[in-house]
Amino acid sequence: MKKVFLLVAVVAAFSFVSCKKDRTCTCTRTVATSAGSTSSTSIITYNKTLKKDARLFCLSTTETDNGVTTTEDCELK
Repeated sequence: MKKVFLLVAVVAAFSFVSCKKDRTCTCTRTVATSAGSTSSTSIITYNKTLKKDARLFCLSTTETDNGVTTTEDCELK
């Protein structure tokens, strides 16, 4: 009985541990003006990071200033 309890306790402990590993955020940035638009892609790596923390850094944004709209679509992989 003690062995079963110990095994269950160990499995439960591992289920609460989060996994820190390298996370990759891929962002596509598009700048649109009345003359047209351009796009570029960047890849950012967060080393030894929890997934929930990496999600906070890997954000999509949209900004408009003087008729220029900049959109950044990011995806955590």
